[in-house]
Amino acid sequence: MDVPENIKYLSLKWKKGSLTEAEKIELRNWYDAPLPEFLELEGTDEQRLKALLFKRISKELGNEEKSTVRQFPIWLKTAAAVLLFFGMAFLAYQYFNKAAAPSANQQVVSTGDIRRVILPDSSVVWLKGKSKLTYPETFGKNNREVSLTGEALFEIRHDARWPFVVRSGNYLTTVLGTSFNLKTGTADRDFDIAVLTGKVGVLRRISGQDSKVVFVSANQTFKAEVGKVESIDSRVKKESIQSITAGTQYDMAFEKTPFEEIMRRFEQKFDVHFEGYTGEYKSCKITADLTNQSLEQSLRLLCGSINATYKVHDNKIQLTGGGCFDE
Repeated sequence: MDVPENIKYLSLKWKKGSLTEAEKIELRNWYDAPLPEFLELEGTDEQRLKALLFKRISKELGNEEKSTVRQFPIWLKTAAAVLLFFGMAFLAYQYFNKAAAPSANQQVVSTGDIRRVILPDSSVVWLKGKSKLTYPETFGKNNREVSLTGEALFEIRHDARWPFVVRSGNYLTTVLGTSFNLKTGTADRDFDIAVLTGKVGVLRRISGQDSKVVFVSANQTFKAEVGKVESIDSRVKKESIQSITAGTQYDMAFEKTPFEEIMRRFEQKFDVHFEGYTGEYKSCKITADLTNQSLEQSLRLLCGSINATYKVHDNKIQLTGGGCFDE
């Protein structure tokens, strides 16, 4: 994870608060580059990793005296990369967004049932019983941030350039693209997150001071009241996921399902309409798992199964060509 020389220089200027507008743009463009994928961090000593990471960054910036080069185990370098990724994500988020309160241009959804919300980046949120989700009409170039009070199931569209951040009380949950259920209450101890796919980073911020980042992977939960990450018991995993996704269209796994039933599920989940369809694929039966896939990716897979092409305009979808494959 070598840092380019010009970025080292700009980082030092940023620390001194002397960046020009052009240099800010250059630093921001560097951060726009694809970030590393999530890596595993289990079984590591966090203090040792932080010490190693600090030394490495200091050395990259030319602030460390010359010393004998030491070789570190691969697992330690891998874990350091994880810490560096989340450190960069939170640091860049704070720098470019000033950790300010959400802008005044917000939309608020409050409901006693389960309601689907399509965010500006096409991420899908299933807002649950008497909860409130606050989000901008459009996400800026440098952030994807929402605020949640209550409970919601999130299906976040992957974007390696900018993490997705959920504010809930004193907690910040940061992801690139994943699915998770988040429950909050009136007190911090009520914070409860269950990750279905991917990995998230959670920290608690009080009076400008951040706690250490807690990493929660797929099939794991973190409850603030318990204070630790726990795996979902494999014996009750199916029931646990069903209780989390009940009343939503999260589960998009199909086995020999009629094509028109899948179209109906698409319309319910993504708020779209298949325009001009006259029954061409009525006899087609599809087997595919489109769970936690974006609309675009889901359409690619669906059309691939019938050798068709698609066009999307606003919330209207047109399918052309293709037909059922012989079973």
